[in-house]
Amino acid sequence: MKPSDQIQLTDADKARYEKRITEIDLNNIPMVVKSIPVKIERLIADPGLLDYQIALVSDISKLLNVLLELPEESVTLKKRILFALEYFLEEQDEIPDNDPQIGLLDDYVLVRWVVDNIMADYTVL
Repeated sequence: MKPSDQIQLTDADKARYEKRITEIDLNNIPMVVKSIPVKIERLIADPGLLDYQIALVSDISKLLNVLLELPEESVTLKKRILFALEYFLEEQDEIPDNDPQIGLLDDYVLVRWVVDNIMADYTVL
């Protein structure tokens, strides 16, 4: 079993994060847009990236592109994406990012949760 399969968000985690999403300040978008590429470049410079870390970088890149393309009135979606991006940027989150094996695992799980929610909310059948 991969480490990325072992960590899951609890209902309490999801409720806490949903509350934090409502409190996101969209004025932080320029800072996040500037900071994300720097962290991604630092990560991809590591030749030993794990599969979940590669997937995380891909998801973060996609979320950043979606955020930049959203119309002004998409406030709720922007907040959800910005929350995931800000969490990714936070070095001292629930699992500090400086651990090379598991440091980004919480980021991966949280970002996947956000991506999955967006897909569920905006997928047209």
